[in-house]
Amino acid sequence: MLKVLFADSEPHIRRLCLEELQDEGYEVAVAGNGAGVMRLVESFKPDVVILEVLLPDMSGVETGRIVKGTRKDTRVIFYSHCIPPRDPASLGADAFVVKSHDLNRLKEAVRRVLPA
Repeated sequence: MLKVLFADSEPHIRRLCLEELQDEGYEVAVAGNGAGVMRLVESFKPDVVILEVLLPDMSGVETGRIVKGTRKDTRVIFYSHCIPPRDPASLGADAFVVKSHDLNRLKEAVRRVLPA
């Protein structure tokens, strides 16, 4: 089973995305900040990490770069209200999804970045 680690500062968003991604058949762990992501990266060994850009303790961009440096095969998706960059790779990400109540774009991005 593919593993997804989802990080967002808002508990209700974490809960919603946890349920939606589990319904897609993924094993899911959640974190509320960058430190939580770093703890889970080593123990949970996710295939993809979805990061809110504005995490409370360190930016999602900084967290994503550390994840990529630690686990080179792990995919990183930024999930934010921010305007997406033209090239998510310039931020060290495999994809960038603008937050929405409709999680179909996020789920599609997960499918797109994960190995077949």
